[in-house]
Amino acid sequence: MSQEPLPYDDEITLADIWLKLRQGTALLWRKKWWLLIVMLLSASVGYFKVKLAKPTYSATLTFSLEQGSGQGSNLAGLASQFGFSLGGSGGGTFEGDNLLEIMKSRRLIQEVLMSPIWVSGDSVLLVNQYVRSDAEMMADWESKGLYPVDRSTCCSNGQDSALGYIYAGLVDGSMSVFKEDDQNIVTLTQTSHNPEFSANFVELLSEKAIEFYLDSKSANNRANLDKLQKRVDSVTVELEAAMLSAGRANDADQYTVQSSARVSSLEKQMKVTMLTTLYGELVKNLELSKTLAAREEPLITVIDRPHYPLRVQESALTSAILFGFGGGFLFGLGLFLRNVIRDLNQQTEGRL
Repeated sequence: MSQEPLPYDDEITLADIWLKLRQGTALLWRKKWWLLIVMLLSASVGYFKVKLAKPTYSATLTFSLEQGSGQGSNLAGLASQFGFSLGGSGGGTFEGDNLLEIMKSRRLIQEVLMSPIWVSGDSVLLVNQYVRSDAEMMADWESKGLYPVDRSTCCSNGQDSALGYIYAGLVDGSMSVFKEDDQNIVTLTQTSHNPEFSANFVELLSEKAIEFYLDSKSANNRANLDKLQKRVDSVTVELEAAMLSAGRANDADQYTVQSSARVSSLEKQMKVTMLTTLYGELVKNLELSKTLAAREEPLITVIDRPHYPLRVQESALTSAILFGFGGGFLFGLGLFLRNVIRDLNQQTEGRL
């Protein structure tokens, strides 16, 4: 008579979990010397990783962005009196947050890369400084005839593609620009293996981005102020000519007895009076428009610039500790999982 197998209970209790933990602890204690060796080897890897790594340099620039007082409607009303339309305060496309996207555009970054800087008394394009900071990249560019980049002959298809590669690397990896939601402070940071490149990159990029932003915001105001200024100049010329003509007519009237003969002189004097009034109104509104336009312009103030030395110092001791504990943890986890899988295999074989 065959004996039936006992029913298998697959319920896991706290006692089972505690037993497994005790078995795992005992296993780690038996393998403590292997665990110690793995931790020491991992710590050595972390230590020499920092010591032998190529140094990196980080440059940070911060500036505040304050929007204008928003007197666009008043300025538009003044301009409309003389037949001009401001069409807004400079374009709703360029709001404060959009400045961050402007700073990431390829147009501005490529202009920055093609800008000359001074390094050890020599003028060099920023892109060339970036390339020669990496020996492998420099050798590759030289073999393809891409280095050095000449501003007067740039850019061939190959150089344009190479600049696109640098642009992608900067935007996606080594460059960051952000603004806190509750603050108007923008922070631009760039990290590379060359301190001159990092420092000059953030300086030039912020300068060009701010210039582009301000020009875009004030383009309409500036154009209409120019038109109003031309109108003032035109009335000034007309007024000078009218005053000269009226003066000549008055001189001629000294020898005229009949009143009817003085009508021409009176008309010229009336024109002078009208032009004088118009000129006064134009000048007054021109000055007021300049004041309102100045109040509408965003105020951008640089708060902090890069300061030398720029090197980012990584702690070799911290890296060694992290790698050591990380290696020990993975080694211990591997032993524990190996023991669990072995027990499961033995239980499975016993049920077959």
